[in-house]
Amino acid sequence: MAISKEALAKGLETIRNQFSDNAEIDIKEARKLIAEQEAQLIHDFVIGRQTNVTGSSVSGGPVTGTGIIQ
Repeated sequence: MAISKEALAKGLETIRNQFSDNAEIDIKEARKLIAEQEAQLIHDFVIGRQTNVTGSSVSGGPVTGTGIIQ
């Protein structure tokens, strides 16, 4: 299910903050975990989002539609 832009921003901030105050964190492992968590959050932001599309038909006329990114 798609999340809002605000939820994406908050989620990214939370992911980054979870490692910032830990002096004993393994940097290499933290980078890997951050990347995995951010990738999932971005996936959740994009997939399931309703999107309006416009284009041209084969005959040259305009075409509009709404669809869900899957």
